[in-house]
Amino acid sequence: APGRLRTTIDARVQRAAEREVALRADASLVVVRPSTGEVLAVAGSGRDGAATALEGRLAPGSTMKMITASLLLEKKLASPDAPHPCPKNASYGGWTFHNVDDFAIPGGTFRDDFAASCNTAFITQAGKLADDDLPRQARDVFGIGTRWSVGVDAFAGAVPVQHDASKAAALIGQGEVRMNPLTMASVISTARTGTFHQPYLVAPSVDHRRLATARRTLDATAHRRLRDLLHTTATSGSAAGAMAGLSGDIGAKTGSAEVVGQEDPNGWFAAWHGDLAAAAVMQRGGRGGESSGPLVAAVLKAAG
Repeated sequence: APGRLRTTIDARVQRAAEREVALRADASLVVVRPSTGEVLAVAGSGRDGAATALEGRLAPGSTMKMITASLLLEKKLASPDAPHPCPKNASYGGWTFHNVDDFAIPGGTFRDDFAASCNTAFITQAGKLADDDLPRQARDVFGIGTRWSVGVDAFAGAVPVQHDASKAAALIGQGEVRMNPLTMASVISTARTGTFHQPYLVAPSVDHRRLATARRTLDATAHRRLRDLLHTTATSGSAAGAMAGLSGDIGAKTGSAEVVGQEDPNGWFAAWHGDLAAAAVMQRGGRGGESSGPLVAAVLKAAG
C-alpha cells in the first residue's frame, strides 16, 4: 500500500481557507507560518484557483512595494516620518505613471504615501536605483526566484532586471514582475520576521531536501521600519477596512495589478496576524482592499 505523506497543512486553517475561497470567484490563497515557512493552507476557487496559489505567474501590483520599500529604507532613500513626494503623476523612461484616481499627498511623509499606496512615491525614486537593485533585493533578502523546494510544484517568483520605464514599473509590481499567493505570503512573512524562511508543504526531514536560503537578512533598522509601515497600513491605511476585526501584532499591504486586455485589475492582499501570514489574489476582482482583503482577514480571524 502507498505510504501516507505528511504535509504541513493544518486541517482547521485549510477548512477556513476553503470555506472563504468558495464564496468568491477566481480567488487563490496561501497561509504560511512566518517563523518557520510551513504552509498551513492552500485554496482556490474556479478551474485553476488552487494551482494559481502555488504556480501562478501574475503581476503583484502594489504588494510588491513591500520589497521596494525595504530597498528604499536600506538605501536611506526613504524614512517613515521624513517628507517624501507623492505627486498625482510622475514620469520615468518616457512613461507617465499615475496614482489611483490621480490622488496626491502634498507635504506627506513616506508613511503617509506607503499607507495610501501612492505609486509616484516609488516612481520618483527610480532614477536613484540601478537596474539590478530591485532584482537583487528580491533575491538576496526575500529569496524570490531562488530554487525553492516546497515539496510540490511551485513558482518562486521572478523579478528580472529591467530598464527605463519597465524598471520603474517593476517598483510598483507591474512590468515583468511575476508572483503568486505563495510568494507574496512569503514576502510579508519576511517583512514581519526580517529573515526569509523558504515556504514548504512537505517537511525537508521527510525526504532530506535542502531548502533555499536568502543571502542575508533585512537590515535591522529597515526591518523595524518596514514592519511599522505595514502595521500603519493595516490600522489606518488602505488595508484598514479589511483588517478592522484584527488587532495587536498585525500588518498588511493591498494591491491592484493592471492586466493588458482585462477591464478590472487583479486584486491582491497580503497580511499577518501574529505568527500567521496569508496572501490572496482575486483575478478581475478590482481593488485589493475590497476584494482579496476581506478574504485574507476572514481566514486569519478563523485561524488565529
